[in-house]
Amino acid sequence: MNAPLHRNFYAHACAMVLFMVLTLSSSAQMIQGKVVNSFTKEPVSFASVYWKVANQGCITDSLGSFQLKPSPFAIDTIVVNYVGFEKMLHPYTAQKNPTPITLFLSETKISEGATVKTKFNKGLRWWRAIVANKPKNNPYRFDNYAYELYNKMEFDLTNFDKKSLQDKKALKPFGFILKNIDSITDAKPFLPVYITEALSEFQYSNNPYKVRETIKAVQTSGIKNETVMQFIGGVTQKVNSYGNYMTLFGKEFISPLSDIADRYYNFKGADTQTINQQKYFHLFFTPKQEGSNTFSGDCWIHAKTWAIQKINLTASATADINFVNRLSVVQEFAKTGDSSWMFYKDKVVVDMSPFGKGKFSFIGRRTSTYKDIQVDQPATLATLSKSNRLSEIIISDSAKQQSKNYWKGMRHEDLSSNELKVYQMIDTLKQMPAFQSMKNKVEFILDGHKKFGKIEIGPWYKWVSSNQHEGLRLRFDLGTTEKFSKQLRLYGYAAYGFKDGIWKGKGGFNYKLPNKSGVSFGASYTDDLDNGHIRFIDDENITVDNMFNRLLRRKGLVQKFLGMKELRSSVTKDFGNNMSVKFQFKHSQFETFNPLPHSRMFSNRDMNVLNSELGLKFRFAPGEKVIEGARRDFKLKTHLPVMELELAAGIPNLMNSEYQYQKVGAYLSQKFRIKRWGQIDYMVYGGKYFGNGIPFMLLEVHPGNEIYYYNKNSFNLMNRFEYISDHYVGFNIEHNFEKKLFNLIPFMRKTKMRQFWNLKTVWGDLSQQNRGINRADFSVYYLKRLRENYYTELGTGIDNIFHFFRIDFVWRLALNSQLPQPPSFKSQTQDFAVFGSFKLQL
Repeated sequence: MNAPLHRNFYAHACAMVLFMVLTLSSSAQMIQGKVVNSFTKEPVSFASVYWKVANQGCITDSLGSFQLKPSPFAIDTIVVNYVGFEKMLHPYTAQKNPTPITLFLSETKISEGATVKTKFNKGLRWWRAIVANKPKNNPYRFDNYAYELYNKMEFDLTNFDKKSLQDKKALKPFGFILKNIDSITDAKPFLPVYITEALSEFQYSNNPYKVRETIKAVQTSGIKNETVMQFIGGVTQKVNSYGNYMTLFGKEFISPLSDIADRYYNFKGADTQTINQQKYFHLFFTPKQEGSNTFSGDCWIHAKTWAIQKINLTASATADINFVNRLSVVQEFAKTGDSSWMFYKDKVVVDMSPFGKGKFSFIGRRTSTYKDIQVDQPATLATLSKSNRLSEIIISDSAKQQSKNYWKGMRHEDLSSNELKVYQMIDTLKQMPAFQSMKNKVEFILDGHKKFGKIEIGPWYKWVSSNQHEGLRLRFDLGTTEKFSKQLRLYGYAAYGFKDGIWKGKGGFNYKLPNKSGVSFGASYTDDLDNGHIRFIDDENITVDNMFNRLLRRKGLVQKFLGMKELRSSVTKDFGNNMSVKFQFKHSQFETFNPLPHSRMFSNRDMNVLNSELGLKFRFAPGEKVIEGARRDFKLKTHLPVMELELAAGIPNLMNSEYQYQKVGAYLSQKFRIKRWGQIDYMVYGGKYFGNGIPFMLLEVHPGNEIYYYNKNSFNLMNRFEYISDHYVGFNIEHNFEKKLFNLIPFMRKTKMRQFWNLKTVWGDLSQQNRGINRADFSVYYLKRLRENYYTELGTGIDNIFHFFRIDFVWRLALNSQLPQPPSFKSQTQDFAVFGSFKLQL
């Protein structure tokens, strides 16, 4: 009896030990991995992961991670499947010690399946519940909030052939960069080339509206300009999927959580999952119609509160954004201490290519994470009340000096190995002569200027030009760069006309006081033709003396020029609250050329017109951001109106000035969007001169255009010096419908072209006191007045042709003059013309 019992005991013991060994061995060999969206790099939750041959598997968790039991077969294939993504097959060979793997899924169009259009559609019912609960779940509902914000922006180059790059001799010096090329698959390599990070304290108040961001730390692989660093922050980058519309790249997208989203989206309810003992619903959505700015994607809904925990948005392929192949937005929310849902993480990923889909492109990623969120706290209001500014960004003195250890401890999420390499790679590139040479060549072509240390030449497109007065004109510009001084810039040019045989030129300087005082000085002296300067534009580069002007000149027109010698000086104070004041003095000497009336008709002392003027200009641009450039500042306007008021007076006898007058001018402009109906851009202006005997070049010469390149700031069918006024009111408006009208035509929905209309009109006249000296109705050349009538131009056209080009069809609706006009003058005006132009736009 005992022997069999012992034998049974040993048999059971051996079996148990063998089972434990096999179990431990199997557990030790569990294959661990993560499923990731190949475009956004975000984890894919609850995806199916299984063996193709063994037909066993698992589900990824909420972080996209999985543990898969080994296949009993030595060679098998891991299959990953998830709605909205292409099925992924990963061949796998058994390993003794398997390493963690990352599996990338590529997005595909979500299958809508059978769309249920009844009130019992589960997905539609879930969407209605989300909308009904938006008022209590939208993070913007609080009166104020504050948090620590971490922003990271990175760029990767993609869609290139790694082998062909390695074989190019011109790229041999950059061989070390190619070693940093990563890849999602062998066919899709990408090169991380840029990264920048910012850590800030952010405060927001809803009523009254105020925003304040203090950047505590910032580091970047390239940009060193402090004003550009401000745009790394969170003020201009907010994304809120709870809104009815989301603005991305200046275009409105209809959110799937919009109150009217059921007009634009199909909804499909999927499965229910439990995450951390909380139940969530999974909702998918797809656009109903191509061509509209909508998304496809999915979201996870907290079952108890109907709040969004995570939403994935991919813009429609036919969305109205230039150069964008793909655009995705990921937004996550988390509960705060009082169970309110607040921002947790935002991510925007865009694949852009200037050369078309499938060509060389770059992928940009912007990630924002939020910590230490405080809502409706008196301390937040107290901080915001310290400043009168509605919106401000402050960069702390130590922001750019933080150590690597600081960043290691303070950044909200660790950098990947490739991201860490970027800092070192860019620093190495900047020291390479070959890279600097390539960079300078590209800048010279695009910017027009070539730098040589402390000086620069250009723009190249003004070196050679021609006109009827000068014949062939040569010009050479010279200026200083930031290496000479960051506060002081010297500039000038010399020009020579071979027909008139006269040298011309300009010289000047601009100086900005240090320590962010907002005070700047400038002075210049010009001896040249007026070259088509427009009153609304201060940019000295936008004139007609360029090599393209002759090709676009309207036929049969006699060009009209003023000779101008002008001394100008100014002091500008920027108060930092979007208000600036400019005090200016200018002394001008004008000479007219045929066919304009001779300047001696306007002067008692000289053959030329002499005038000295003092002026004061106020400018208020609420919300405007400014990027400081070496030659000029770039103003990034908001949807709010920009207002300007100008006061000036002619000072007689000052530097032999002959004229006494006062003038006042006002200007209001605004660019804003109409939800679902594109963009409106308008300008209202007016002015009045007080004084007697003021010559026309000191009055309002309404801006005309004598080339076939469309000018938004001029009357394109009005000739230069055609109409003058000493009191006037004008209005310009353009409404760009974008694709809204083309989307009504089924076969046009995939086009990127946009349609617009515009109207320009001005009313004015010349007072009796100023008609005599200008002989407005009697001279050989007709300097006409509007006679208290309207000059109007109406236009329409197509924009964004091949992403760059625009065609305008313009009609002149001006009232005919009551005075007889010689046939030669009448032949120089047109009632209709077609104009072209181009610009880079998104």
